[in-house]
Amino acid sequence: MAKSKNHTTQNQSRNWHRNGIKKPQSQRYKYLKGVDPKFLRNMHFVKKHNKQGLKKMQANNAKAMSACAEAIKDLVKPKVVKPKMPKGPSRKLSRLAFIAHPKLGKQIRSYMATGRRLCQPKPKVQTKAEASAPAKPQLRLQLRLPKVPRPL
Repeated sequence: MAKSKNHTTQNQSRNWHRNGIKKPQSQRYKYLKGVDPKFLRNMHFVKKHNKQGLKKMQANNAKAMSACAEAIKDLVKPKVVKPKMPKGPSRKLSRLAFIAHPKLGKQIRSYMATGRRLCQPKPKVQTKAEASAPAKPQLRLQLRLPKVPRPL
């Protein structure tokens, strides 16, 4: 006698007879609680059947876009834009333009930094004679004027 299909094997769940029964989505997920189950069923159906049409549409769009891009490339030849350096007496602008320049920016920044370092005021070095000589007391003159009463 052949085994009946209803007997469970080791892999199957104990409730084999309930395998085909699923709770509605609104009961399965907390965020869908209170949502109409019929609406959810319809949404699922629509989602399932829309995928095929969507894929076709996406493929067509991609083809159209690539064709459009090629046509535009043929019509318009891109010009190479070279960054221009300002000419003239405006020093501030030229410095800013240099800094913003893609190739010359690094060079000018390092150059300006070294220039700043060179221009820093250096501490004065005292000679031995000045250091050994006693410091001269500075005279401060203070004038004290008599207070005059204010007129009423």
